[in-house]
Amino acid sequence: MPELHEPEDLRQRQLQVLTDCDLLEGGGDAELAAAARVAAAVTGYQLAVVNVLLPDQQCSLALVGGALPPVSREDSLCHRATLVGGPVVSGDCATDPRFADLPWVDGRLGRVRRYAMAPLQVDGITVGTLCALDEQAGPALEGDPLERLVDLADMTSSLLERRRQGRLAHEAAEELARARAFDRALLEALPLGVVAADADRRVTVFNTTSRRWHGLDADAAVEPEQLSQAYSLFELDGTTPLAPHRVPLLRAFTEDEVVGAEFVIRPAGALPRTISASARQVRDAGGRLLGAVAAMADVTAQRALEAQLRTAATHDVLTGLPNRALLVEHLTVALSEAHDDAGHVPWRVAVLYCDLDGFKAVNDLHGHAAGDAVLLEVARRLSAAVRPQDVVARLGGDEFVLVCPGVADAAQAEALARRIAAVVAEPVVVDGVEHRVGVSVGTELSRPGEGSEGAERLLSAADAAMFARKRARRDRRAAGLPDPAPVPSAVAVPAPR
Repeated sequence: MPELHEPEDLRQRQLQVLTDCDLLEGGGDAELAAAARVAAAVTGYQLAVVNVLLPDQQCSLALVGGALPPVSREDSLCHRATLVGGPVVSGDCATDPRFADLPWVDGRLGRVRRYAMAPLQVDGITVGTLCALDEQAGPALEGDPLERLVDLADMTSSLLERRRQGRLAHEAAEELARARAFDRALLEALPLGVVAADADRRVTVFNTTSRRWHGLDADAAVEPEQLSQAYSLFELDGTTPLAPHRVPLLRAFTEDEVVGAEFVIRPAGALPRTISASARQVRDAGGRLLGAVAAMADVTAQRALEAQLRTAATHDVLTGLPNRALLVEHLTVALSEAHDDAGHVPWRVAVLYCDLDGFKAVNDLHGHAAGDAVLLEVARRLSAAVRPQDVVARLGGDEFVLVCPGVADAAQAEALARRIAAVVAEPVVVDGVEHRVGVSVGTELSRPGEGSEGAERLLSAADAAMFARKRARRDRRAAGLPDPAPVPSAVAVPAPR
C-alpha cells in the first residue's frame, strides 16, 4: 500500500463540523436516504451509503441495498479513500494496492470488489463520503455515471452545509437572545437612567429608572423638538425648558460624545431631580449611525450637599448670615464698584461694626438656648432694617457687621447706626421671658476713590470705632451719666446704581 498522509488535526476538525451539522444524534434522515438511493441507481452497484468519519469509527447515516456493521475508522474503505483524495474508483479492490489489505476487501468483514466514492465536504473539510460498493469485480465507474455521483455528492455536501449554517445561526440566535436577556436585566437593574434614540433621533428605550423619573415610558412618536416638553426637561433653575440643542441625548448626534451635562427633570406633581448625563453616538462596524444612548445619574442629593457645604463655608451656622470671608468678598465688590451716577465723585461705602451690649447676661442667666434665640432675632431685625443691596454678616459671638454702599457722608452713616440701635433695643421675648440687649455701633466710611484694597482697613477702623463707642458708654455709666437714648430714624439711603 502506498504511504498516505493524514493531517494532524483532521479528526477533531471533522468532529466539530459534524457536530455543527447536527449529524451525531442518530435516527433516519429522508434527504440523505434519498441521496443513497440515487447513488445506487446512478452506479448500478449493490450498495450505496452516506458515510461520515468520526475520530475512531465510520458511521453510516443512510444506506441502500443491504446492511453494514459498525467498523473502525482504520478498517474502513472510506477513510482510506479520503486519504487518497476523491473521487476514487476501483474495479477490483482485491487487486488494488490502495485497498487490498482492508478487512472489507480480504474477507474478514466482506469481499468488496467494485468501489466508487465522491467526498462530502463541509466548510472546506472532507467529513465523509457518498459511496457505492459491489461484491462483483468489473470495470471501474467512469464517464457520465461517475460525474453524476460527484454531482450528487456535491448536492449532499450543500445540504449538510445548509444544516450546519442553520444550526450555527440557531445557536447564534439563542446566544444573542441570552445576551439580550442579560443586557435587558442589567439595563433594568441599573440605578442609572438609560435612554436611547434611533437614527431619526426618536426616543426608543427607557429603562426602569428612567421610567420612574419621568413617570412614563419611551415614545418614538415624540418629535425630537418636543422632548423637553414631553419628558419635563428643564435648565438647572428648574423653570426654563431645556432647548432641544441642550438635551444631552440629542447633543450626541452633533457632538459625538457628551460628558457631565446637567439639567433638571421635573414631572408634574413630582419633586425635581438634578441629573448629570453622558451620551454618545452608536454606530455599527461599518460606521453607519444607528442612534445614540445616554446614561443619567441622579445628583440631586449630591448637589444639595455641595450647596450646604458651600453655604457652611461662607455663612454663619446659627443665623445663616454671611461669615467674615463672604463679608470681605461683598465689601471688596462694593468698593470696586463705588461711583456716582455721572461717574465723577465716588459715592462711599459705610461699614457698621455692631457689638451687642448685655448679651453675656442673657447667656449666663438663661442659658445658651435663650442666647441663640436672641442672636437669631437680632439677625432678623438687622436684615429687615437695611436695603436689599446691603449686607448683614455675623463674625461670631455677638458681633455683626453691615456693609452699606451708596452712603453720602458720616451723618448718614450715623443715622443708620441710630436706627440699628433702636431696632436692637426693642425687647426680645423667649419662652415668655423678656430680654433686653443694646448695641454699640462703630461706623467707618470709605475714602473717596478707595478701591477694593481698602476692605480690611474699613473693617479694622469700624471695629476700633465700635470699641471706642463702647468704652465711652462705660465711662458715662461710671460717671453716673445715662446712655443717650437711641433715636429711631427713617434714614433714606439712595440705592447705588
